Amino acid sequence: MDEITIPSIEKNINNASFKIKNGILFFDKKQYSGIVKEFYDDGVLKTKSEYYQGKRQGEFFGWYATGNRWFERYYKKGIKVKNHKGWFNDGQQMFEYQFNANGVYNGYTKDWHYNGQLAKHFNFIEGKESGSQKMWKLDGKIRANFHTINGERHGLIGLKNCVSVLSENKE
Repeated sequence: MDEITIPSIEKNINNASFKIKNGILFFDKKQYSGIVKEFYDDGVLKTKSEYYQGKRQGEFFGWYATGNRWFERYYKKGIKVKNHKGWFNDGQQMFEYQFNANGVYNGYTKDWHYNGQLAKHFNFIEGKESGSQKMWKLDGKIRANFHTINGERHGLIGLKNCVSVLSENKE
Protein backbone atom coordinates (compact mmCIF):
# COMPACT_ATOMS: atom_id res chain seq x y z
CA MET A 1 0.00 0.00 0.00
CA ASP A 2 0.97 3.63 -0.25
CA GLU A 3 0.63 4.41 3.47
CA ILE A 4 2.06 7.82 4.24
CA THR A 5 3.42 8.76 7.64
CA ILE A 6 3.11 12.43 8.51
CA PRO A 7 6.13 13.75 10.43
CA SER A 8 5.23 14.94 13.95
CA ILE A 9 6.71 18.40 13.24
CA GLU A 10 4.18 21.12 14.18
CA LYS A 11 4.34 24.69 12.90
CA ASN A 12 2.15 27.79 13.13
CA ILE A 13 0.71 28.81 9.74
CA ASN A 14 1.61 32.43 10.54
CA ASN A 15 5.32 31.58 10.37
CA ALA A 16 6.79 33.86 7.71
CA SER A 17 8.72 30.92 6.21
CA PHE A 18 5.46 29.41 4.86
CA LYS A 19 4.60 30.18 1.25
CA ILE A 20 1.98 28.70 -1.07
CA LYS A 21 2.91 28.33 -4.73
CA ASN A 22 0.56 26.68 -7.25
CA GLY A 23 -1.40 25.11 -4.40
CA ILE A 24 1.70 23.58 -2.78
CA LEU A 25 2.73 24.60 0.75
CA PHE A 26 6.42 25.40 1.15
CA PHE A 27 8.45 26.00 4.31
CA ASP A 28 11.89 27.53 3.83
CA LYS A 29 11.54 26.88 0.08
CA LYS A 30 10.94 23.12 0.58
CA GLN A 31 7.64 21.28 0.18
CA TYR A 32 6.33 21.01 3.72
CA SER A 33 5.61 17.70 5.45
CA GLY A 34 4.19 17.89 8.95
CA ILE A 35 1.36 19.45 10.92
CA VAL A 36 0.18 23.02 10.46
CA LYS A 37 -1.78 24.80 13.16
CA GLU A 38 -3.69 28.07 13.05
CA PHE A 39 -4.71 29.97 16.19
CA TYR A 40 -7.20 32.67 17.12
CA ASP A 41 -5.76 35.93 18.48
CA ASP A 42 -6.27 34.70 22.05
CA GLY A 43 -4.21 31.55 21.40
CA VAL A 44 -7.11 29.10 21.06
CA LEU A 45 -6.53 26.48 18.35
CA LYS A 46 -8.52 27.25 15.17
CA THR A 47 -7.34 24.61 12.67
CA LYS A 48 -4.97 21.66 12.51
CA SER A 49 -3.99 20.18 9.18
CA GLU A 50 -1.59 17.46 8.08
CA TYR A 51 0.63 17.93 5.02
CA TYR A 52 2.89 15.67 3.02
CA GLN A 53 5.18 17.07 0.31
CA GLY A 54 3.26 20.34 0.31
CA LYS A 55 -0.23 18.85 -0.07
CA ARG A 56 -2.91 18.21 2.50
CA GLN A 57 -2.77 14.59 3.57
CA GLY A 58 -4.95 13.04 6.24
CA GLU A 59 -6.87 15.08 8.76
CA PHE A 60 -7.90 18.74 8.55
CA PHE A 61 -9.88 19.76 11.63
CA GLY A 62 -11.28 23.11 12.74
CA TRP A 63 -12.68 24.55 15.97
CA TYR A 64 -14.58 27.68 16.88
CA ALA A 65 -13.05 30.19 19.32
CA THR A 66 -15.29 28.59 21.97
CA GLY A 67 -13.45 25.28 21.50
CA ASN A 68 -16.46 23.61 19.86
CA ARG A 69 -15.66 21.61 16.74
CA TRP A 70 -16.27 23.40 13.45
CA PHE A 71 -15.35 20.85 10.76
CA GLU A 72 -13.49 17.65 9.96
CA ARG A 73 -12.18 17.00 6.47
CA TYR A 74 -9.88 14.36 5.00
CA TYR A 75 -7.38 14.53 2.15
CA LYS A 76 -5.15 12.23 0.16
CA LYS A 77 -2.40 13.88 -1.88
CA GLY A 78 -4.29 17.18 -1.72
CA ILE A 79 -7.60 15.66 -2.87
CA LYS A 80 -10.75 15.61 -0.73
CA VAL A 81 -11.66 12.04 0.28
CA LYS A 82 -14.02 10.25 2.70
CA ASN A 83 -16.78 11.98 4.68
CA HIS A 84 -16.49 15.69 5.44
CA LYS A 85 -18.59 17.09 8.29
CA GLY A 86 -19.21 20.52 9.75
CA TRP A 87 -21.09 21.95 12.71
CA PHE A 88 -22.48 25.28 13.80
CA ASN A 89 -20.97 26.74 16.98
CA ASP A 90 -23.90 25.39 19.03
CA GLY A 91 -23.05 21.80 17.98
CA GLN A 92 -25.87 21.48 15.45
CA GLN A 93 -24.72 19.78 12.25
CA MET A 94 -24.04 22.16 9.33
CA PHE A 95 -23.00 19.81 6.50
CA GLU A 96 -21.93 16.31 5.54
CA TYR A 97 -20.38 15.48 2.16
CA GLN A 98 -19.11 12.16 0.82
CA PHE A 99 -16.14 12.09 -1.58
CA ASN A 100 -14.56 9.24 -3.51
CA ALA A 101 -10.82 8.68 -4.00
CA ASN A 102 -10.85 11.09 -6.97
CA GLY A 103 -12.18 13.98 -4.87
CA VAL A 104 -15.67 14.13 -6.36
CA TYR A 105 -19.00 13.71 -4.61
CA ASN A 106 -19.98 10.08 -4.36
CA GLY A 107 -22.93 9.25 -2.14
CA TYR A 108 -24.92 11.99 -0.49
CA THR A 109 -24.38 15.62 0.40
CA LYS A 110 -26.40 17.21 3.17
CA ASP A 111 -26.64 20.78 4.40
CA TRP A 112 -28.61 22.00 7.41
CA HIS A 113 -30.05 25.39 8.32
CA TYR A 114 -28.77 26.85 11.60
CA ASN A 115 -32.07 25.87 13.29
CA GLY A 116 -31.44 22.15 12.67
CA GLN A 117 -33.82 21.89 9.71
CA LEU A 118 -32.36 19.92 6.80
CA ALA A 119 -31.72 22.37 3.94
CA LYS A 120 -30.46 20.06 1.19
CA HIS A 121 -30.05 16.34 0.55
CA PHE A 122 -28.56 15.48 -2.84
CA ASN A 123 -27.23 12.16 -4.14
CA PHE A 124 -24.26 11.65 -6.43
CA ILE A 125 -22.53 8.87 -8.32
CA GLU A 126 -18.94 9.64 -9.37
CA GLY A 127 -19.51 13.41 -9.19
CA LYS A 128 -22.83 13.51 -11.04
CA GLU A 129 -26.27 14.08 -9.56
CA SER A 130 -28.19 10.82 -9.50
CA GLY A 131 -31.53 9.89 -7.99
CA SER A 132 -33.47 11.84 -5.37
CA GLN A 133 -32.54 15.51 -4.82
CA LYS A 134 -34.36 17.62 -2.22
CA MET A 135 -34.12 21.10 -0.74
CA TRP A 136 -36.07 22.70 2.12
CA LYS A 137 -36.67 26.23 3.32
CA LEU A 138 -35.76 27.35 6.84
CA ASP A 139 -39.33 26.62 7.99
CA GLY A 140 -39.20 23.04 6.65
CA LYS A 141 -41.33 23.62 3.57
CA ILE A 142 -40.10 21.91 0.43
CA ARG A 143 -38.16 24.14 -1.98
CA ALA A 144 -37.14 21.51 -4.54
CA ASN A 145 -37.94 17.82 -4.95
CA PHE A 146 -36.75 16.09 -8.09
CA HIS A 147 -34.94 13.06 -9.46
CA THR A 148 -31.89 13.22 -11.68
CA ILE A 149 -31.84 10.45 -14.28
CA ASN A 150 -29.03 10.32 -16.85
CA GLY A 151 -28.19 13.95 -16.12
CA GLU A 152 -31.76 15.22 -16.56
CA ARG A 153 -33.80 16.64 -13.70
CA HIS A 154 -37.44 15.58 -13.35
CA GLY A 155 -39.87 17.08 -10.83
CA LEU A 156 -40.05 20.25 -8.77
CA ILE A 157 -36.72 21.85 -9.67
CA GLY A 158 -37.12 25.01 -7.59
CA LEU A 159 -39.38 27.89 -6.79
CA LYS A 160 -38.83 31.62 -6.96
CA ASN A 161 -41.54 33.84 -5.51
CA CYS A 162 -44.11 31.05 -5.84
CA VAL A 163 -43.48 30.81 -9.60
CA SER A 164 -41.67 27.86 -11.12
CA VAL A 165 -38.17 28.87 -12.15
CA LEU A 166 -38.60 26.95 -15.41
CA SER A 167 -41.82 28.69 -16.42
CA GLU A 168 -40.40 32.07 -15.39
CA ASN A 169 -37.39 31.64 -17.67
CA LYS A 170 -39.59 30.76 -20.67
CA GLU A 171 -41.53 34.02 -20.49
